[in-house]
Amino acid sequence: MEITASQMKKNIQKIYDMLDKVSPLDYDCGKLCGEICCVYDDNNKEEKVGLYLLPGEELMYEDSDGFNLYCISSKDIDYPHSWDDDVYLVECTNPPHCNRSIRPIQCRTFPLIPHINSKGTLHLILDENEIPYECPIIRDNLELNKEFINETYKVWKILINDPVVYDLIAYDSRRRDNRRKKYKIII
Repeated sequence: MEITASQMKKNIQKIYDMLDKVSPLDYDCGKLCGEICCVYDDNNKEEKVGLYLLPGEELMYEDSDGFNLYCISSKDIDYPHSWDDDVYLVECTNPPHCNRSIRPIQCRTFPLIPHINSKGTLHLILDENEIPYECPIIRDNLELNKEFINETYKVWKILINDPVVYDLIAYDSRRRDNRRKKYKIII
C-alpha cells in the first residue's frame, strides 16, 4: 500500500513532535557557540548551512517562508543506488532565527547521528567528523540528556524502517568505517 503525501506529512510531524519533547542539554546549547550549527563564520564570511532531508520531509517546507527548499538528483551526489527519487535540501533564510517548529530531523537529533554496524545493529554516535565547525558539546565532551538520547534512538529506529533511509544510514556507516576513524558510540 502506497503512502499518500498527507500520511507522509503526518508521519514526519509525529517524529518532529517526539523530538520537540527533548533537548541535548538542560539549556539552549546554542548559547555555548552562538548557534554555530545554524550559521558558521568561515573567514568572516557567513555561510548558510543547507541540510539534506529524509524522504517525505520536504513536505514540511512546501509553504514555509523561513526556508528555501532545493531539489537535486540523487544520481548527482554520493548516495546509495536505491535512492531513485530526487533529494531535497533545506536552507534557513534567516539563521539562526528559523521556525524551530519545522527544523529538519538532522537539526533535532544533532549532535547524534545514526550508525549501523556491520552486523546491522543501529547505534547513535557523536557527529564528530562530518561538520564544518566545532561543536562545544562534542569538543568539551558534555553529557547529553538521557531522554534526548533515548528519544533520538527511538526516532531513528522508526526512520530506518524505510528501506531507503536504512540504505542511506548503512551507506554512510560503511564510509565512516572505511575511513577507520574512531567514533564515540552513545547507545
